[in-house]
Amino acid sequence: MRRISAFAVVLVFSLFTIASFAQNATTSLRGVVKDPTGAFVPGATITLSNGATGQTLKTTSGSGGEYQLLQIPPATYTIVVASPGFGSQSTTAELLVNQPATVNFALAVNANTEVVNVSEAAQTLNTTDASLGGTEDNETIQALPSDERNVADLLSLQPGVFFLPVRTQDAAGQDSRSGAVNGGRSDQGNVTVDGVDDNDQVNGYAFFGVLRETQDSTEEFRVTTGNANSDAGRSSGAQISLVTKSGSNKFHGAVYEYFRPTNTVANDYFNKQAQLESGEANRPPKIIRHTFGVAVGGPIVKNKLFFFGNYEGRRQAESEVVTATTPTADYKNGILDYQSGGNKVSLSSAQVTALDAFNGCAVCNSATGTGFPVYAPGPGADPNVLAYFNQLPTANGINAGDGGDTTGSYTFTSPAPVSLNTTIVRFDYEPSSKHRIFVRGNLQKDETAGVEQLPGQPPSSKLVANNKGIAAGDTWTITSYIINDIRYGFTRQGSGQSGVGSGDYVDFRAPGGANMTSPTAETRSTILSSPVNNIIDNMNITKGKHSIQIGVNWRLIHQNRSSDAGSFNSASSNPVWLGGTPPSPTSIEAPAVDSGSTQDFIYAFADLIGTVPDVTDVYNYELTSATTGTLLSEGAPISRHFKANEYEGYIQDAWRAQPNLTITLGVRYTLLQTPWETHGQEVTPTIDTDSWYKEREAAAQQGQISEPDLTFAPAGPFYHRPGFYKKQKDNFAPRFA
Repeated sequence: MRRISAFAVVLVFSLFTIASFAQNATTSLRGVVKDPTGAFVPGATITLSNGATGQTLKTTSGSGGEYQLLQIPPATYTIVVASPGFGSQSTTAELLVNQPATVNFALAVNANTEVVNVSEAAQTLNTTDASLGGTEDNETIQALPSDERNVADLLSLQPGVFFLPVRTQDAAGQDSRSGAVNGGRSDQGNVTVDGVDDNDQVNGYAFFGVLRETQDSTEEFRVTTGNANSDAGRSSGAQISLVTKSGSNKFHGAVYEYFRPTNTVANDYFNKQAQLESGEANRPPKIIRHTFGVAVGGPIVKNKLFFFGNYEGRRQAESEVVTATTPTADYKNGILDYQSGGNKVSLSSAQVTALDAFNGCAVCNSATGTGFPVYAPGPGADPNVLAYFNQLPTANGINAGDGGDTTGSYTFTSPAPVSLNTTIVRFDYEPSSKHRIFVRGNLQKDETAGVEQLPGQPPSSKLVANNKGIAAGDTWTITSYIINDIRYGFTRQGSGQSGVGSGDYVDFRAPGGANMTSPTAETRSTILSSPVNNIIDNMNITKGKHSIQIGVNWRLIHQNRSSDAGSFNSASSNPVWLGGTPPSPTSIEAPAVDSGSTQDFIYAFADLIGTVPDVTDVYNYELTSATTGTLLSEGAPISRHFKANEYEGYIQDAWRAQPNLTITLGVRYTLLQTPWETHGQEVTPTIDTDSWYKEREAAAQQGQISEPDLTFAPAGPFYHRPGFYKKQKDNFAPRFA
């Protein structure tokens, strides 16, 4: 009755404990014990011993000779099997995270109690389920070459993964294909450290978590690329589990340093080209990479309490190659060069004035009686534009703009220093054979400077990140056949990016389609905080040939953001917004523009005479109630505070039908709350936008115009109204292997 009561209490606790994705940071072992004739040996004692920590786990084989040990910390174990009338046998096995292991034994008839070592190390291939993926231990992690000792690069070394190594996390988002697994999108990976959430809720970079794991702190990892069981979920991509090192009964540690000097660097092709064009020496950009750290672990109380700590610093003094779009020397002086008949033709400043006047700008030609007010500079090159152009360096290449007619590339090297600091501490405590408890903390302090907008200027921005996290867990052996593992994690992603931009800007649309580089950076400032609370509970029940697993998972995600990036007005010289017929040099008896250069000529001419036809005014409001709002002043930061709960649960049975046949059947359920703004700064359309689009389509098919107004109103739980979209309640995922 006590066993039934304990089971009932824990089962109810497990089913109603709030948790997130139930991906474990443990492993499991199973097998069959036979005698020399191949008959099953029931009642054999299987003892698992971890020599590093003194931890011992025991179980007994069932009537079919089968045994199972679940929720085991990944480590190298000595396995001893003993049964009356048989000689004991032992073997060693490295049990890897999230990779079920199978070790079978064939006992010899022997009255002696001598233990026979049947092999140096047992093979622990996954023959239990159909999950695909690889697991690597710390020895392999340390041995594999990795630029900057980056563990994330190693996570991608799996079949079916497309991954481009990146220098920093910021660069990881440059190619959306990077990190795709078996065709799944790169942001669909699920990263856990010690079984709790470590996903980047803001950027969703593949294989990158909020908390950085170093080579010396990572005990092992597994990347499941396909066919995951019901205990893994959250997303459709790779399921990535990392385990932090623990201490042991012996003190161990490392002091390390990695240094890459700049004299091993080759020059960038475009940088070298620009240097030669400018008559400068061939100077490669500077690259100095320096990684250093210390790791130490050992016992506090032998066989009971252990610690592990790792500090790693990374300093990068690098020069990045920057290519700006700047005007040519002629263009700075009001001379307009263009292509005609494959040759370069130049319109002098006087010809530009004549062309502008001939094409009848109504504002410029007010003296002819058009009635428009006088535009002070008059027709021709705008002196304010020329002053603006002369703040920029003269183009020294042809890799941007219109290839050197009016604009080109200006390539230079800019300092881009990076300072990363990582501190990881873990404690493991085993008060009795019933409980295994751990606590792990992470703290990071990173500073990254943006590149210069132009040579000699300060960094265009500065990013300071201080991600931190803590995780704790308890694996409770309730009975010999019931084990419960509960974990809690708090991960806070935090950063502040300060830009140097202030006020409004007018951007010049350069020939070639891109904007001309502005004299100063237009970067804005953003403060971000995304704390995530995560509770996971997994229970394993072993009954005969069945291993039943039940788990629940809850995540509470906040995302707080304050930014002035959308708080300023802007304008553009883009001539696409101008009406009328574009000017042609033939109107002043100059050579015609080549057909392939017409658009570049229009852009260059519009910029030079100072047209600003595209102006965007921004109006931001703060909702003060369900019916009123206050207009914010220009430049005021916009703050948003979003929140969402995510719930998952699963049940699974792994049935060992035969010694060589395991059938796994399970189902997972996911319920994702619609994110909502907790301060009431949320609006949604007041009409059904699906019907709105269909009405427009129906009208268009009849040659009619239908443009009903789209109106918006405050929404979300703050106002007790529906949110952005309906909650999805039908996410059932059956699994069979």
